[in-house]
Amino acid sequence: MTTATQDISHAEANAKGWMDGISAAYEAHQFCAEEGEGRYLSREAKALLHELGYDGENHNSTAEAIEEQMRGSPLAVDVRSGWQSAGGELVAEEFQILLSTGGPALRLTGELDEDSQPYRVFMQHQDWGTPWTQCFDVDRDALMWFASLFWFGE
Repeated sequence: MTTATQDISHAEANAKGWMDGISAAYEAHQFCAEEGEGRYLSREAKALLHELGYDGENHNSTAEAIEEQMRGSPLAVDVRSGWQSAGGELVAEEFQILLSTGGPALRLTGELDEDSQPYRVFMQHQDWGTPWTQCFDVDRDALMWFASLFWFGE
């Protein structure tokens, strides 16, 4: 019997690791928001709850700890505006959350609504000598939750 294995690049492995971590944090956060009602948790989400001292009662403080940990994970959070008339007010229209640099690099990019809240988010990876490449095997809800943890306004 031959088993086929698919080699993935360092950039793809980095993206998968980050996506798994963000998904676990989102899952644990949702568990806390629902106060543990009727939700099966993955091993990774359980490990995060344990790491943060979840005791079955401290839903709010654990949810806050998850948010704080996630807000501390990016290397940079940036915004940019669209075209404006000279002298006009610049308004953030897009964002970038840089998660890792070098080979491999990883970022989230997206678009902001009129209230400076993300409404579209994409994960992109890059390795030495390669262009930014969008990741398609992602948990969109978890990425939107993660991006929404950051303030992109003034």
